Amino acid sequence: MLIAETPLGKPISLYLARHNSPLITHLRTQPLICPSCKSSVIIKSGEKVMPHFAHKSKAACSGFSENESVFHLHAKTALNHWFSQQSLFTELEKNYPQIKRRTDISVQYSKAEFAIEVQCSPISADILQLRSADYRKIGIIPFWILPSEFIQKASMVKLSSFHQQFIRYSPATGQYYLLTYSPVSQSFTIYNHLTPLSKTLFLTSYNVILQNTINFPSFPIKRFHMTDKLYAVHLKMNEKWLLNLLKYRRSVRDPLMRKLYETNLPLFEAPPWIGLMLKNNMIFSCSPMEWQIHLYVIMKKEKVFYKQQLISELKQLIHWRVLHVRSILEPLPEHIYTEAVEELINVLSQCEIIEKNRSGYVLDETIASQQINAQNRSYHLNNFHHQMKKVIIQEYNRR
Repeated sequence: MLIAETPLGKPISLYLARHNSPLITHLRTQPLICPSCKSSVIIKSGEKVMPHFAHKSKAACSGFSENESVFHLHAKTALNHWFSQQSLFTELEKNYPQIKRRTDISVQYSKAEFAIEVQCSPISADILQLRSADYRKIGIIPFWILPSEFIQKASMVKLSSFHQQFIRYSPATGQYYLLTYSPVSQSFTIYNHLTPLSKTLFLTSYNVILQNTINFPSFPIKRFHMTDKLYAVHLKMNEKWLLNLLKYRRSVRDPLMRKLYETNLPLFEAPPWIGLMLKNNMIFSCSPMEWQIHLYVIMKKEKVFYKQQLISELKQLIHWRVLHVRSILEPLPEHIYTEAVEELINVLSQCEIIEKNRSGYVLDETIASQQINAQNRSYHLNNFHHQMKKVIIQEYNRR
């Protein structure tokens, strides 16, 4: 931590303090306490250690739930300097006693107050959501930042469940993105338009922005357009998932494999449109193939199927933990399942795979009667996407 108190409550800051400076030498002899738990703290400082306070004992402290790394200290210092350059009022390690929280940096912007949290160590989705909810209770906007050093810079990135918790949604551009920060280069990296290929793999484009070229809280999110090249990667990953499913999930105890067995649908006879590229694929922590196969089983089974029927099926699959919702920074709204089904129905209609039938829908008989198997699957797949790729990409970019 960078802020401590004297026993009389006077704040002492090590912000921008230097090793072996007169301030550090003086404070080493003074009694100092943690502003949150009021237990004793000591100064740690060295040639390779940034001056900071640390608890004298390992007593639990509600203000800090983790040991701070040098990286974390540098990140707080660099960000605070950036905010100050914009003439924003900041307070390092501000304590909120009413919720027993202590943020890395409090930032006043216009009439709003932000709690800036640089999260360097893994935490669960439940803890992250709880902390965010606590801040919102008292009218504070939580703003979480992930270190850039955690993630490679590439057009295809692997994000653990911990990383995915920091994915944001931009209503202005209609896309999901990830914001990271590096105190070393004093820059932000924005992973624009994250497109899930599997549980942990995402297509993306990224741009690195020096912090002195932008102002908080405006981060430039690039508008994204799906291309033929990225579309081809998406299809390749779909087929890879299909092979892995057959290889690693052969047991009928697997919910999806059991469902395919009970409905007499061999895996490689799944229609070529399964795994459509949709923006709402982000909702589900699995391959797009998986959740769309579950809904296809309903479509195939019923002569006429209904939108609400598919929505109910999705909700039930989530409830029974057959499918899992991806944990991102903001909790997903209840209507998100309706949006996912509506997007799927819209694209299937545009591709003439389903037809409207009164208040419901039916599968096109031509598509439904195709005899797809492991031997001719590649032909049907290439043929369908050659005809419909333009339509699917157009609908994807339109939304």
